[in-house]
Amino acid sequence: MDDGDARLRVTLLGAFQASRGDAALPVPGARLQGLIVRLALAGGRAVAQGVLVDAIWAEDPPAGPAHALQALVSRLRRTLGSADHVAQVAGGYRLDVDAADVDALRFEQLAAAGRDRLRAGDPHAAAAVLGEAVALWDDRPGAEPTAVAAVAPAAATRLAHASVEAVADLADAELSLGRADTAAARLTALLAEHPVHERAATLLMDALAAQGRRAEALALYERVRRTLADDLGTDPGAALHERHLRLLRAERPTPAADAAQTRPSNLPAPLTSFIGRDDDLARIDTLLATGRPSDPGEVQDRPRAARHTPPPSNGLHTARAGGPPSPHRPKAQVAPPPPSASRERGEDPHGGSSTGTPSAGTGSDTGLPHSRLRTGRGTPTRGGRGNAPALPRTRLVTVVGPGGAGKTRLAVEAARRHRHEYRDGAWMIDLASVTEPAKVGSALLAGIGLRGGAMFEARTRAEGDELDVLVDRLGGRESLLLVDNCEHLIDAVAHLVAALLSRCPGLCVLATSREPLAVDGEALVPLGPLALPGPDDDVEQARRAASVRLFTERAAAVRPGFDVDAATLSDVRRVVRGLDGMPLALELAAARLRTLSLPELADGLSDRFRLLTTGSRTALPRHRTLRAVIAWSWDLLSEHERTVADRVSILPGGVTAASATAVCAGTAVPAAEIPELLAGLVDRSLLQLAPDPGRYRMLETLREYGTHRLAGTGDLGTVRDLAAGHFAELMARYDPRLRGSGQLEAIRVISAEYDNTLAALRRRCDTGDAPGAVALALNLTWYWQMFGRHTDAAHWLGEALAVPGGEPTPDHDCAHAIHLLNRVGTPSGTSAEEAADDQAAIRELADRLLAYPELPGPYAALTALPLAFLQEEKSTPAIIERLADGDDVWLSGLARMFRAQFAENAGELERTRTDVEAALACFRQVGDRWGQANVLPMRAQLRQYDDDLDGALADLREARSLAGEFGSLGLGDEVFGDLRWIDLHLRCGDTDLVIAMIDSARERALRANSPEWLFLVDAWDAVFRVRLGDLDRARELLGTAERGLHGDTPFPGDHARTLVGSARASLCLATGDPAGAEKALAKAYAAALETRDLPILALVAVNVAALAEAHGRHHESAVLLGAASRLRGAHDRTDRQVRDLTRRGRAALGEEAFAAAYGKGWELDGRTAVTEVDPARLSRELRTAHPDPE
Repeated sequence: MDDGDARLRVTLLGAFQASRGDAALPVPGARLQGLIVRLALAGGRAVAQGVLVDAIWAEDPPAGPAHALQALVSRLRRTLGSADHVAQVAGGYRLDVDAADVDALRFEQLAAAGRDRLRAGDPHAAAAVLGEAVALWDDRPGAEPTAVAAVAPAAATRLAHASVEAVADLADAELSLGRADTAAARLTALLAEHPVHERAATLLMDALAAQGRRAEALALYERVRRTLADDLGTDPGAALHERHLRLLRAERPTPAADAAQTRPSNLPAPLTSFIGRDDDLARIDTLLATGRPSDPGEVQDRPRAARHTPPPSNGLHTARAGGPPSPHRPKAQVAPPPPSASRERGEDPHGGSSTGTPSAGTGSDTGLPHSRLRTGRGTPTRGGRGNAPALPRTRLVTVVGPGGAGKTRLAVEAARRHRHEYRDGAWMIDLASVTEPAKVGSALLAGIGLRGGAMFEARTRAEGDELDVLVDRLGGRESLLLVDNCEHLIDAVAHLVAALLSRCPGLCVLATSREPLAVDGEALVPLGPLALPGPDDDVEQARRAASVRLFTERAAAVRPGFDVDAATLSDVRRVVRGLDGMPLALELAAARLRTLSLPELADGLSDRFRLLTTGSRTALPRHRTLRAVIAWSWDLLSEHERTVADRVSILPGGVTAASATAVCAGTAVPAAEIPELLAGLVDRSLLQLAPDPGRYRMLETLREYGTHRLAGTGDLGTVRDLAAGHFAELMARYDPRLRGSGQLEAIRVISAEYDNTLAALRRRCDTGDAPGAVALALNLTWYWQMFGRHTDAAHWLGEALAVPGGEPTPDHDCAHAIHLLNRVGTPSGTSAEEAADDQAAIRELADRLLAYPELPGPYAALTALPLAFLQEEKSTPAIIERLADGDDVWLSGLARMFRAQFAENAGELERTRTDVEAALACFRQVGDRWGQANVLPMRAQLRQYDDDLDGALADLREARSLAGEFGSLGLGDEVFGDLRWIDLHLRCGDTDLVIAMIDSARERALRANSPEWLFLVDAWDAVFRVRLGDLDRARELLGTAERGLHGDTPFPGDHARTLVGSARASLCLATGDPAGAEKALAKAYAAALETRDLPILALVAVNVAALAEAHGRHHESAVLLGAASRLRGAHDRTDRQVRDLTRRGRAALGEEAFAAAYGKGWELDGRTAVTEVDPARLSRELRTAHPDPE
């Protein structure tokens, strides 16, 4: 079978089917089918985990959604025959399938291509392509996308709408080709299902007239008119009405292809390719063609603040049914992306536009007359494919976004695509050069080309009614107006557009602005940055990001041969991310490659406003440099808005009303106005809504402009000091809440303000505030420890401690000890000499800390850990005992948890058991989820040793549930948790679940960018494969891990070398290679000694026992099993290898002899047991018993 035949194909438009070549693939179960359907709809692009969980489980999500999804993915991989077919990417999964091999996506591609051919005046090509598209449905009569509706109802609705429009387009093309009979039959069937589809009715009237059936055509008009009146309370639209008039006059209809070619327009022809806004273009297509999306849950409304405007004059009072425009700004309908767009696909949420917060309502009270509610290109209100309701065309669509986002380019592209639908053409009115509100009407009429601006002005001066003149010219026409650059004339444009839409039913307006017009019925299409490459994307993944595609194409235009490859990827990523993915900035940057190398360009972005000054000579002055683009937006702000924008620009982690109030202290801006001013900056595209309610973010380029302005006025230092004080106080307030029932709120606040707090800490360090820097760093310490941010802790504690003037105080010494703890946890940047200095410092600190009568909060317990890392456990109990017996319940729980960990490593299970129960009780008492989530797996280990696997699983489930409430224990801790789950399910014999969990753990280790965690997972997987008999896979896994472990590992201890060596020994024994097992165990034993973790050493001991058994030394094997139990402090009867060795040992020695030999090992003291399990000892005994012949 060739590669083409081997491709995965997915059928969605009829009965669901997945196939490869001619062979159907069995996909049993609704959830497994739902998973492949939802992934297939993305056409080979990533879908977020949350989107998949919502789609598959809907209202009944599983307790552990990530693991349930991973298990389902593993099943799908086995169904498809390879793990490669479903790849995990950052935050989601991607199915390896081409869009052309998913019939629903293929249909959409063909339908769009056919419509483009029809618009271009090529009915022959259009009919061929559209016929192929319609056949994908009609080859299965009555087909409904039911498989799609189950997991993506919005996509199913879109497909249903598209199928109806494709049929109408095909009939339109057939009419142009003179196939009136075929078109009539097709349209009659369509109208039977969709009785108020006005475009279908219009085309059928033409088809009937072309066949000489004029009376039937007139009767059809009357039938549709009555249905519209009865069902919708509206009249026929302009296009249908015009066809009726032509029939009454016995005029022949204009063929669609000819009409498309002759409709007037002044839209500019594109000079460059259109890149990266396909989803936004699809939104506009949906709005202009069919109006609001049919899924109410996807329509998103955001209340707008009232826009203060002067009383209307010059006839504009007639804007809404003879009354003034509403003094309150209406809700603007924010157009959601179609189901194929980035939000539903689950792509990078920072790429593309944000659409705000979903609303339960649809905002159906538009405030416009019934003519807006026309169904000219909508699907019907009753019956029909997918039961899709008829939707009105949206008559006002505003593309909003910051300067340089590509609003004009997108709007022109959208208008060009739709110009054929408007009998009187599509017209662009550029208001950039208009400086007076009174000139807007003149510019509009001049742009349409109906009358010169001077004549227009003369008439309005004479007659005094500007609006009536415009209505006289536009009232009977079907036109699309593209009104560009509205922001500096926003009130005048808003009033004029509202009035025109109210009185000109055939008019539609597509506007671009840096803020909404705030007119009733306005649908917004917000533009944000282009999609950015991920920090870990490879070359092929990065090339798919829209920002990279735009930059690469524009760069190649000035530097032929430029491309993204392994050599340029890093710098390209720096450029596109540094410029926020904003199109104009990327184009300006690409132009600089005429004179700069790519690394020079990337390095120069630190002074981007000086660097990016070479725009197009034909561009508007405000689009020629990056500074001019932003200055234009700033100049349009009020004084108070400008002050807020300047001052919040120093906040790298986002803005809230509280933080904005803090940095605006001492200015003329009233604190009570801050929330409204922030909302105004959102409307003006200078702030973006962040995912968290009440939070905003400013793009990096805008932030840099604002800080430049502050520096120019001398206010930058003052504002940074205000911010530092605010966030220091915030951390002091929320840090204690991390250790009690307020933990979830504290995590949310600290996580949201983390970048801002680090900026505050940097300010404390830079200004020489040693006590303030140490205090703020300590208030972040527990957050760092909770989430495993050891690198951040080591860096920032080091920065705070390096500030001159720090005196030895309990706080300072605790900070020093915790700094050393985190340096031990990240030794890759620590030299041997520095490590020796650290050890000396730790010993000195231990003595000094014990001398203090009181130790500061949770940090005191952490100071014991560096000593443990340096293998000086005897020094730790003094601090731990002191805290464990103290009055602070939470601190006692933490100290007991640490003491239990030390005891478990030493094989002292009874002490471990006592402290685990006490620590759990303390954490439950204060409501600390993090503490419980850490202690419960320790109790699960104890229950596992007690043969209570159900209890152990229950503890792990509770721990995972608690961890899910506050986010994560850190990827490394999550991998360790995965290994615990894997071990338990291995013991339970849950083979399928183990496979899924190993896949999940491996992917998590990859995301953690931790080679050692990955090697640990590979070692567990190899042991599992040996037990399954999959020796080739085990050999492959171990080969990879051993090659990776050839150098130094990322952190101290050598757990990975121990487990990999032990797994290698298992493989050697399984393949009859005891000599190889002996070598592997020698390395594993040496590594285990370095860990000083006796349960880890016990794993090696069990394999040494297996080696003794392989040589027929059953007595020695039993002794070694007993010694292994002594090391871990428990017998561990549920371990499969221990159980098998015990069973075979009893069979070989007899029950009594085996018990005696096992008891001999069990009764050893710890030190003797360590010596007993040394594989070298067994090797010597074997050589003594069987000396090599000389």
